[in-house]
Amino acid sequence: MKSYLLLLLYLSLPSTSCLSLTSRTTIRGRPVCEVRDFLATPTNWPSIVASSFGVEPAEPLSPGGKTNAVDRPLRKGERVTEIFGLPPLLPLTVTWTCVANDDTATTRRRGSSSSSLAFASTDGLAGIAENCRMVFDVVDDGGGDTAVELTMEFDPVSPLANLAAPVLKLDNEFAVGTLLPLAMRKSV
Repeated sequence: MKSYLLLLLYLSLPSTSCLSLTSRTTIRGRPVCEVRDFLATPTNWPSIVASSFGVEPAEPLSPGGKTNAVDRPLRKGERVTEIFGLPPLLPLTVTWTCVANDDTATTRRRGSSSSSLAFASTDGLAGIAENCRMVFDVVDDGGGDTAVELTMEFDPVSPLANLAAPVLKLDNEFAVGTLLPLAMRKSV
């Protein structure tokens, strides 16, 4: 009984450090650039993330600025608003900024290529988490397949963020391990 109370107390306190969740998969027969571009295209996100219900162009950062398309790979500096949660009962949103996705970032190492794709949201999910990051490391395994590693990081600012971490981990595992390979097979 005492250990359950300690666990409950731990989960209910805001964390003082960044939480980091990592998930991995292998995409068979697809090159790094194709997998990276698929992941960088926000309209693909609802097909690979169970909790994602849609995306829309984010408000421009400056008055009179332009919004960017969300049906193509985002370039560094471009933004998108992701809608998730349980709309319309609990519509949650996070506005992501692409902080790394340069076609020239694909490098050759020992006969294989790799690329890093990263999105960040300083504001995160208001009152729950901030300094959110999604980093995809996409690596050619040298045998015609592409390994994908997703690292999701955020700073909890609410006990709810600590309680949601195991659910987010399951959502990421299902997204990367099951839905991403399935969606890539369908996108021939």
